[in-house]
Amino acid sequence: MIAEGTIWTILRGHMPRERWVSAQDIYAIVELYGNLNEEDRQPHTSRSKTPKWKTLVRNVLMNRLKNGKLRWRRGSNQREDTVH
Repeated sequence: MIAEGTIWTILRGHMPRERWVSAQDIYAIVELYGNLNEEDRQPHTSRSKTPKWKTLVRNVLMNRLKNGKLRWRRGSNQREDTVH
């Protein structure tokens, strides 16, 4: 199972800086570099179709938004990395 710290490391290493990045692009980066396993790809809950790893990506993004490391453009699915 991929860890939240690993997800953040992947995003820091591969997400463009000072540019808006769509949620789909963020997911693509993590999927490409995250070495995801079967557990990561299982649904987050029995009622959900969303895989566990995508839920973890959202958690990482929300935590970084709260502490100012990312910005979110309201009304869109885009985030910007503001930390160098």
